[in-house]
Amino acid sequence: MDEFLQNEFSNHILVSAGIILAAFLLVKLGQRFARGYFDDPERVYRASKSARRLAIFLSIVTIILVWSPGFGDFMTVLTVIGAGMAIALREVLLSIAGWSRITVLSTFKEGDRIEINGIRGDVIDVRLLRTSLMEVGGWVDADQSTGRIVHFPNSWLFEYGVFNYTRSFKFIWNELPLIVTFRSDWKAAREIMQKYAEESAVIVEQQARAEIHLIAREFLIHYSILTPFVYVKIDRDGVKLTLRYLCEARKRRGSEHALTVMILEDFRNHPNIELAHHSMAIIPREAPQFEGMPPKTLQ
Repeated sequence: MDEFLQNEFSNHILVSAGIILAAFLLVKLGQRFARGYFDDPERVYRASKSARRLAIFLSIVTIILVWSPGFGDFMTVLTVIGAGMAIALREVLLSIAGWSRITVLSTFKEGDRIEINGIRGDVIDVRLLRTSLMEVGGWVDADQSTGRIVHFPNSWLFEYGVFNYTRSFKFIWNELPLIVTFRSDWKAAREIMQKYAEESAVIVEQQARAEIHLIAREFLIHYSILTPFVYVKIDRDGVKLTLRYLCEARKRRGSEHALTVMILEDFRNHPNIELAHHSMAIIPREAPQFEGMPPKTLQ
């Protein structure tokens, strides 16, 4: 009897090893088939991942059936496995549940730009237990890549909020603040900022309105004014002009750079506009300068 059990156990081990080997070969064949059949890298990636998931699922089910020859034994094994996993593998189960949420509810997908628990980046891979991002921000100003790949467990979806920059609506509001001195013609400065923002916002506004019309069927959105606007505020160092405008989420830095260059060029050519800074003279422009006496400064 003992010899029979030992032989049966050995057979099960060999069969299980054969199943794992077959699953490995199935994945390799699927990846090779995908590379030979598809030219698009995204399709190759998705097909390879689908083959890997199918092979893992089939191998797990087959191994359980091998070790549980009877239906009653099979259900018993499943019950024991489920209870043990619920106790010892809580984080793993939450990650699997998070993956199910991503897959079914489309919280995000590959290519989306998201932020979760202070980590921001573009989704490059979604697996059963973790999601990988190409990091954006960090020590790099604005929304540009750092080159680092960041991984986080899918269980985070039940602990932290997910900010999706590009799902359904790919535009965000950005603000460009500039401060001019009190003696500057702040109205002319405001008109310059407004002019360049309106010139660059024509196409963006049309695209944004089209997307709002589509996502209004799913979300309660009341965006009615999409045109740029310059807000005026009195600051410690002068008059603060804040340009608020709509731009694509992935082009925030580029749009800000283009607007800043054009605005500064016009400011420089205008005789009555000067930018403020933290330390500046308080003597009026027409006041006489006394030799050997530097102007008082406000620190």
